[in-house]
Amino acid sequence: MSREDVMVALFNALAASGSYATMGRRLIHWGQVSEQPALFLRHVGDETPPRPTNRPGRVVMECEAWVYAKRDGDPAATAETPINDLIDAIDFALRPPPGRQDQTLGGTVQHAWIEGRTEIHPGDLDGQAIAVVPIKVLVPVIG
Repeated sequence: MSREDVMVALFNALAASGSYATMGRRLIHWGQVSEQPALFLRHVGDETPPRPTNRPGRVVMECEAWVYAKRDGDPAATAETPINDLIDAIDFALRPPPGRQDQTLGGTVQHAWIEGRTEIHPGDLDGQAIAVVPIKVLVPVIG
């Protein structure tokens, strides 16, 4: 399993989790994304835990899902509502299938989950909501 294989599987799972009008693996500023809701996935780092002797290596890939949603024409509506729904959908997409606690993303990785602070800008002032969701992926062996 390569890092690229993991990123493709993660992107496909997240893309299928919501009704996104725009998606990609290259981050685009929300002001340049005309079709929303939008999803962008970034691979921002790797952590390699200590490896016991005679045990296979593993890597924790650190990713970010950037999600955008604009408030519809109703000035009383909140753009935070669709962002909350999309974060919930991402969380659900990362869960393992029933009865399996050791494989996610279609069995391509050992585990994928949201961990850390999710930054949420609810769009109170201009109707543009943004969330940055930190995702970790445990990959038993890279290469």
